[in-house]
Amino acid sequence: MIPNTAQRLALNLDAHIVIDAGAGTGKTKTIVDRVIEHYLSGDQRATRILPIPERPLPISGGTLLSPSSETVDPKDHPGLLPGEVVLLTFTNKAADEMRHRLREEISKLKTGSSSSSGRTDPRVTHSGLSEQLLTLLEDAPIGTIDSFFNQLVTPFRGLLGDALSRENISDASRILLVEDAMDILWRLPSSISGIGDAVDAGIPSEIALDVLEARERIARRYSGRKTAARLLSGLVKKSVFIEEGLSAITDENGSVSPSLLRNRIISSADRLQIETMYSRLKEISLRYCDTILGSPEMVGAGIPDDSRMACIISLCDQSPTTHWDKLTWLAHHLDCTATTASVQRESPTIFDRFGNLPDDSSWSRGVNSWSSIKDKHFKESTKNNLIKESRLVRNTWESKEGLLIQHFAQIAMLIDSNPTINSPESRGKPLNALNEVLPDRLPTGVSPNKFYFTLDSEARNLDDLRLLHLGFKGVLKSLKEREEVHDFDDIQRLVGDLLLSNCPDVCRKFYPKSVIRELDSIGEEPWRDDHIDRAFDQISILEENPSMAGESASNLDVIRLDLERRIELLRNIRRRYRAFIIDEAQDNSPLQWRLLSRLWGSRKFMQDEAEPPDTPWQPTVCYVGDVKQSIYAFRQAEVVGFLEYARKLMSINQHEFSSIPQLHTNPPLRKLDSSRDPRNAHVSGINEATKLAERAGMDTTPWVPFDLPDDGLTPPDGEVARRRNGLIRLNVNYRTDGGLLDVMNHWWDDIFSHRHRDFPDGDFYAEPQPLRPCKDKSDSHGSIEWICPILTGGDSDPPEDLTIPVDSFGFGKPDSIERQAMMIAMRVRNLVQGAPVRVLSSNGHWMEMPSEEPVNPSEIMILLPSRSKLRDSILRELTIVGVPAQADREGSLLERPTVHALHGLMQLMARPKSTHHAAWLARSPLLGLDDQQLQSFISGRTKGENMLIRMQKFSSNNRQKEMISRWHHLSSRGSFVEALEETLDRSDLLVAHPDHSNRQDAEKFIELIRTLARDLGGDSKVIADSLRRLKEGDKNSTEAVNTPEADAVRIMTIHGSKGLESKVVILADIFSGRQTNIRIESTERLIVTPDLFAGHPKPWPSGDPVSPLWNHVKKIHLARRNAEARRLLYVAATRAESKLIVCGSPKQTRWEDGEGLLFNWSYGKPVPQLGEMWLESLRQGSWGRSEDGSHWMSDEDSRSIDKPLITKSGIRKIDPGKVSVSGMLGSKLLSGMPIFHHPRCFESVDGPSDSILTPLQKIERTNQAAKEISQISKDTKPSPRHDRMNRVRVAPHNLTLLDQCPRKYWMETRGGSNGKSSEYFSESRAVEHTPTEVDPALLGKVIHRIFEIGLMNPGPPDGVFPDLPLSWTTKAPDLLLDRVLMNQVFDEILPPEANREEYSKIARSILSRIRQGPLGQMCKGAQVGGHVIEGLRTEMPFHLSRSIDLGGIIRGRWAPEGSEALSLIDKASLEMDGVIDLVLCTKSGNSHYIRPIDLKTEESISIQSKNSEGLISSMGESGLRPSSDFEKEILEHHGMQLTLYYLALKSMEDERKRRGLPYREVLRPAILIGVTGRIVEYPDGMFSSCLERIETTMRIATEISLLTEAPISKYKCICLTCT
Repeated sequence: MIPNTAQRLALNLDAHIVIDAGAGTGKTKTIVDRVIEHYLSGDQRATRILPIPERPLPISGGTLLSPSSETVDPKDHPGLLPGEVVLLTFTNKAADEMRHRLREEISKLKTGSSSSSGRTDPRVTHSGLSEQLLTLLEDAPIGTIDSFFNQLVTPFRGLLGDALSRENISDASRILLVEDAMDILWRLPSSISGIGDAVDAGIPSEIALDVLEARERIARRYSGRKTAARLLSGLVKKSVFIEEGLSAITDENGSVSPSLLRNRIISSADRLQIETMYSRLKEISLRYCDTILGSPEMVGAGIPDDSRMACIISLCDQSPTTHWDKLTWLAHHLDCTATTASVQRESPTIFDRFGNLPDDSSWSRGVNSWSSIKDKHFKESTKNNLIKESRLVRNTWESKEGLLIQHFAQIAMLIDSNPTINSPESRGKPLNALNEVLPDRLPTGVSPNKFYFTLDSEARNLDDLRLLHLGFKGVLKSLKEREEVHDFDDIQRLVGDLLLSNCPDVCRKFYPKSVIRELDSIGEEPWRDDHIDRAFDQISILEENPSMAGESASNLDVIRLDLERRIELLRNIRRRYRAFIIDEAQDNSPLQWRLLSRLWGSRKFMQDEAEPPDTPWQPTVCYVGDVKQSIYAFRQAEVVGFLEYARKLMSINQHEFSSIPQLHTNPPLRKLDSSRDPRNAHVSGINEATKLAERAGMDTTPWVPFDLPDDGLTPPDGEVARRRNGLIRLNVNYRTDGGLLDVMNHWWDDIFSHRHRDFPDGDFYAEPQPLRPCKDKSDSHGSIEWICPILTGGDSDPPEDLTIPVDSFGFGKPDSIERQAMMIAMRVRNLVQGAPVRVLSSNGHWMEMPSEEPVNPSEIMILLPSRSKLRDSILRELTIVGVPAQADREGSLLERPTVHALHGLMQLMARPKSTHHAAWLARSPLLGLDDQQLQSFISGRTKGENMLIRMQKFSSNNRQKEMISRWHHLSSRGSFVEALEETLDRSDLLVAHPDHSNRQDAEKFIELIRTLARDLGGDSKVIADSLRRLKEGDKNSTEAVNTPEADAVRIMTIHGSKGLESKVVILADIFSGRQTNIRIESTERLIVTPDLFAGHPKPWPSGDPVSPLWNHVKKIHLARRNAEARRLLYVAATRAESKLIVCGSPKQTRWEDGEGLLFNWSYGKPVPQLGEMWLESLRQGSWGRSEDGSHWMSDEDSRSIDKPLITKSGIRKIDPGKVSVSGMLGSKLLSGMPIFHHPRCFESVDGPSDSILTPLQKIERTNQAAKEISQISKDTKPSPRHDRMNRVRVAPHNLTLLDQCPRKYWMETRGGSNGKSSEYFSESRAVEHTPTEVDPALLGKVIHRIFEIGLMNPGPPDGVFPDLPLSWTTKAPDLLLDRVLMNQVFDEILPPEANREEYSKIARSILSRIRQGPLGQMCKGAQVGGHVIEGLRTEMPFHLSRSIDLGGIIRGRWAPEGSEALSLIDKASLEMDGVIDLVLCTKSGNSHYIRPIDLKTEESISIQSKNSEGLISSMGESGLRPSSDFEKEILEHHGMQLTLYYLALKSMEDERKRRGLPYREVLRPAILIGVTGRIVEYPDGMFSSCLERIETTMRIATEISLLTEAPISKYKCICLTCT
């Protein structure tokens, strides 16, 4: 496919690019092409201005199929390597797709001239390049932002203070951990004596008391801990937005500032609108005042100073200058002209209908009414003038702009500390201010809405929420550290620490506060390092004035060195990456934008490299997105970030054009009027004639003019300037048929119109973008349909006969959900069958629509605005009509039918004496007791009776009885997962629930049990309690996520459909308010937006006081919700390729003969339903096209000269017959839209379709089928198959465990024990002195790592050329005691709090003894024992495969009917992988040898003690034989492991001998004892014994792994510790 102009411009590698990719415009292909161009282009922005980072070594021979002559040394590759290009996507699925597409395209790369066929490219100079790129692609940074961050921090966990975190916690366990943290936070004592408990729980000591006091105030403000706990739960879910919102309203001490909060509130108000309102109202008020002052009768004796009239006069005399002062002027004006009772309402009463100011007991009018004027003519003119001016005031406030400013004026009225000018002193504010200490109850008869929270109270409330959130985070962090787990929130925190986005958490313990404060002040351009420079300045100040540094004074040099090391690491990390491509960037959170952009700043440049370029962003940055498809605000995605970074990107491009001369040197990379196409810019390209012929060779030019027409269409106004600055808009749609696309374009013109913007300057709104179809689809009509069920009828009761199907249109009260589901299912059935449909004209005539080709179920996608009951109803109805379907997410996993039964079984196995759980299981399909049986089962029990055993007596047959017996047997062994798996396979559960999704639900539940067992341990009661907590908590905490069948209708939410497409899309329930309401926020009493957040205090049960902050944040949130709902409709509709079916009915939809379909017109405010948006777009589109007699317009609309205003009332009459022919949709290709209002629309002309089975009939058929199957003879059992391909994998260290004790091995491998292989300790270990600062395990890792890197390799003797790999014989220096290496290893392994001095002392002592010992002598070239080193390898990986003779064991499985033999196994292959610490290749005489050596660091921490017993007692002994019982003990202890190493090397050398290659004799293994530096070889007798034992050990290990039933009694305990 030849790219269009915009796609070619998007390939520009010489500037930063933002790609605005409309739906279906081929962005994935564009991204893939851009990545490949980065790989292939040797001359691009990144290669000209950025240094080449450290690159991988050439890929070793054997890894690639291509010969080395056809590969490129990575350091010589002219383009970017895959590891230098970061490609980030939104989901793992998208990342997998992107990587797959890249593999496909790279594999097509071939050497040759540019061609239209394949991907021949003259830049591919070696045929092996594509294979090299594919190999490097595996480790390339391609994935989600979270996975990229995880890879980024993993090597530096020790430096970041997270060295002990073992794994990413599962979703379910995280939910439980969060609940535990909340419980701990709420249970902490309230008194000051509880501070210690708070600190122990993880709350930082400096805020512990503040957190406890804030918690109590919040509980008081929100009427108890239950509501406050819900509030905290909401805070936790929106932590990113919370922290972003706080950053703008907190002072330097971190507390919420009332003045900053006020500024943040009014920052949303448009200054121009305020100025306009102020000027307009002042002008009107002046005329109003002149009218009154011109009437002596109205002024009377004078105007009191504390009257409303005096207020108006004073306001007319004022000339405020600041933004805030003008807003308070408007607030005072509103307060003065509206009644006290209504001034804070949405529609205040302004003036009375006669133009008079309000007059009430709290604030008098101050003038007489115009009725006091005696002169009749003067009275009438005065009256008319006052009515006219007062109407102008009302109209000004009621205009769209006025309503928004009214909101801000009402807020200002309450948060301004000053009363309204000239108001009575006794009046105060229109509402009563609440003090800091809230009263326990209100006076009788006083409504809570007469009170309000002041600005100080609002700030205090937010600050308390901030403190509570900090306290919670501290507790949660403590729990994670205790469990040694982390989640993606922690990863993002660690990335922020690594990239110095803030002061690293580990540094806060010892950095001075002033340095911490500077590091935390990153600013609005996060790619800059100014805050780090300021931190160094602070250190310099403290160095000059140590007294200011406090406790840090003595460590300032260490602090400076630490910060220098961290910024050096940051610049080295930045150096790795030369290009970034971010997909779906509109869904990034503010935190993700900030962290990613930290990688775009200054990188490290070496001395011999060019000067750093003059640009804020050093790598080439490209991000791709579409504001219209930003629908993940609930995941804390912020669309504003995309627009802000787009503006910044374009300004940086302008800066670079004039500031980086390398971009203009010959040949130039950038020009003012065109963009370089890297595919054609290379001089060696020779294009084929066929390619030159296409599009007159336009695709072969090296430069693409920014004003180049595309298919004859000139770029619209402003497009050329945007392209020049780096904003490329893809607008050719490759997905949707032309006619349907044209219709939708008309919708978006209104749906994204500026008139729907509550905040005109809001950055969260999308702009309409007309898309045009590609050539292949430009003449395709496509189709659109509307399923609009009538909402009348159904007056009779359902029949009592359960064999008669229930018709939702015929029985019971009309139910929109059920009627939509029924009609959707019927329409899908007709689509799958290719059956005709028909519409009913208003005259009663049926019009049959033309037949269509059948559609596969998998080509139909049903989208729901939210997860409502409609999903289950549609699934049920599709099952009834026989169409396979599956929902990708089916709600709470624990509420799914199969899971409910298995959950009951799990609860009863955990607590077998529980009658509640016994009844739960007994009523499930697993047992199926009726009421009478259940009563007998429960009532006849004895106290403490095991209900699983009792349950066997109530089984309906022997098979069920055996199943129950099996539950009891397995649960007593702790084999809960096995019990659940066998239940799924062997019970009737899937007969009762046969859908494919039910099995997936059950399998996911079993996997959940496995996860909980892994995270929480194997205690069944803990697992069962965790399941109960998950079930009682958030219903969507554990979702039933299923994989649809290969050919099934897909049902999903609109959010789930992002990135997908389908031939037919059904958009259901579009007239539901579920997607557009804020019920959840109201229940949690918390609204969080990226701008600001607010809680809604409820100190009394009787009602809510007015919260100005809540009202403001709610308005912003509703505006954002409205904008996102419009984007949601866009995403849903643009999934369709050929047919879009909208489904739903407006209010009061009905059929009237002669009229057709009637419904009430409505348009909800502030957030309309999706269907209301759609109908309004049809209405506005018809008016804009001047369509006479439009179905969508009222008569008034048709007559209107001006654009019709939004209306909330009226009735529309639609004739489906006319609409099916002429829908007035705005497209020449697609003219009609069938409307289906009743199931009869899907019946054939000949009559209704075949009858369907009712649930009872289905149950009867299933029961009958089960009986027939059970009667089939099962006398003949199949013979077990003969298995010959069994492989068993065993970890080498487990052979040591098995050799020590078969029973302990069984308990660890089959019994679920978490025991570990015992370490060797000599008898003297009991009296060993152990420094508390040193962890023996970490010390062992440190020594092994230094040994691996720093051991000297002398190379072969002169004149000797051994047949060894080059890496074995290459000389390497002695670095065992090198301090630089040791510090690098400490950074890699040790946590920050480790005592490095202690580790260093011990490690240096051990490594010194190794250097002085025989190994050290040999590494220096000396001959030891007649042997001289020829080569060596540390950390040598090996793989050993052994054929094990099992003598014919039978594997089977349990079944209720008896054990089933499945396979007979005579032999199996035992596979073992491991790493040998040291392999030594030596020469003695004319013979060549190889020996495995294992370094052991046991008793290392005793090296500084005076104890001379144990291994250290052999210090100074010579020779290789063991010189003490202690050395014999350690040899015996590790015998299996070392023998395995020997066998691995022996198999390798035997294979070389078999092939006729040079080989070496394998010497007996040896242990390098760290505390003495001695090499101790296995004596001949001991080693012979080990060789005999290892054969038996490997056979037993293989047997235990393969046997179906391996009873513990068969494996005796010989260690005397595990019995």
